[in-house]
Amino acid sequence: MQWTVRPGRPEDHPAYARLFLELEVDEPPPSGAVWDSEFVQLSLFAEGPEGVGAYAVAEPMGDLGYVGQLVVAPSARGQGMGRLLMTHVAERLRAQGCARWALNVKRDNAPALALYTSLGMRLKREAATLRVTRAQVAALPGPSPQLFVVPVTLEGCGALTEAFGMMPGKLARYAARGSHRLLGLVDSRAPSQGWLGMMDLRATGPVLFPFFATAPAHARALLEDAFQRVGDDVPAMNVVVTDDAALARLLRDAGAETRYETLELRGPLPAAAPAPRR
Repeated sequence: MQWTVRPGRPEDHPAYARLFLELEVDEPPPSGAVWDSEFVQLSLFAEGPEGVGAYAVAEPMGDLGYVGQLVVAPSARGQGMGRLLMTHVAERLRAQGCARWALNVKRDNAPALALYTSLGMRLKREAATLRVTRAQVAALPGPSPQLFVVPVTLEGCGALTEAFGMMPGKLARYAARGSHRLLGLVDSRAPSQGWLGMMDLRATGPVLFPFFATAPAHARALLEDAFQRVGDDVPAMNVVVTDDAALARLLRDAGAETRYETLELRGPLPAAAPAPRR
C-alpha cells in the first residue's frame, strides 16, 4: 500500500482520537479544542487509500525535538510505518533547528524499542506510572507545615529543569498551554534551598507528569495538594515517578498499583538522506 505523509489538519481529530486509544494509557484522548490549540500544528499523518494509518506528534524545544506520540493502527502494522513516520519527523525537526530528539516508550513495547534504538536513541531515564489513592499518600512521611505549593511561572522553568534533569525547554512549552498546570514546592523557612519538588497537573485527566520530589515527605506535600485541587470526586490519580526507586517502593508498599513502566530515550537526530542524483 502506498502511504502519503502529510501535516495534520483540524478535521483529523476523530482519527487522532481513535488511534490515541492504541497507546493504552488511562487518560482519554484530548478534546477537539485541545487538539486544535495544542496538537494539530505538531502532527503528521500517514494516509493511504483506506484512510489514516498512523500519526505522530512532535515539537521542537530549542535544539531538542520531543516526539510525544507515535501510533500505528493495528491494520497498518508490519509495513514499516513507524520508521516512515520517524523519518518524516526527523526531517521536520531538523528543519526547525533541532539536533537531538527524545521520546518516552513503554518498557514492554519491544518493536518500538527496536525501532528507536536502531535510530540511535539510548536510555536516559526510567519511570513508573503508579495509581495512587489518598490513603496511600497518607502512608508517606508527614511534610513540614512550612512547605508551600506555588504556581510555576515561565521564569521558574529553567531552574526546575536543571534541578530535576528534565528535557530542556519542555516545561517552558507546558507553561504556555491551558491544558497544563505547573506547580512547585518551596520551604518558606529556607527559600534559598530552591525547588523541593514540582508537578504538572494535567487538565486532560487525573495525572501528574512530570512529577519530582527531593524527599518522600515533599512528595506527600505535592500529592495532598493535587488531591485538594481535583476534588473529592477523584478517588485516585496516576503519578509518573521518574528515577526515584525509593518513592516508588514506598507507594507500592502502601498499595499503589503499577499501571505501566516507561523509558525515556534520547539521541542525535539521524543525518538527512542524501538527495538523489539527477
